[in-house]
Amino acid sequence: MAASARGRHTQAEANRRYFESAYRTGQHGWPETEASPYVLRFLSRVREAFSGGRLLDLGCGEGRHCLAAAKLGFQTVGLDYEPLALARARHLIPAGLRQRVTLCVGDVLNLPFEEAAFDVVLDYGCLHHQRKADWRRYRANLLRALKPHGFYILSVFSPRFHLFRGSSRPWHLAHGAYRRWFSHEEMLRLWEKDFELLDLIEERDNQRGMWHALFRRR
Repeated sequence: MAASARGRHTQAEANRRYFESAYRTGQHGWPETEASPYVLRFLSRVREAFSGGRLLDLGCGEGRHCLAAAKLGFQTVGLDYEPLALARARHLIPAGLRQRVTLCVGDVLNLPFEEAAFDVVLDYGCLHHQRKADWRRYRANLLRALKPHGFYILSVFSPRFHLFRGSSRPWHLAHGAYRRWFSHEEMLRLWEKDFELLDLIEERDNQRGMWHALFRRR
């Protein structure tokens, strides 16, 4: 195995160990049930175009954004590679909304769905755990899953996120997990070929330092 491939494999396994521990213990620092207000804002806008549409939540965790989307009428698929996250999601999603939410184990770099299966793809905090070498695979899977003129909602770390302050490099390792921040230029350049940027907001509250973007596929 080439050194670069070994590095990707080793880091992927370290990420998995980190998230397995996070969901097993519940000690991770992000909300379990409260949706991001930025995601809610974008979902409300998207609903005007795709009322009752199909939405894919990449790296759904405990399902907080699956739950928010289901409440707005979307038929939602939550995907995560950590079974413990999905077990927690099944417990937290109310019985009255379970018919609108499907949860499945899967990898964002190898999505198990038919082409153009979704009107909306949501990624809150998944892409920024992917190494730059894997962005092409991530992008290819995203484009395969999303319908033409569908919406893409993305939330990732900005340079203002507290873990990156004082560091000159755009990535960080903590407890084995890989995290990367995105510059304003990257947020524009990475998607300009295939997407129209509808909105881009930088969250600066409570030292969170995140970009929240709404795109529409061309």
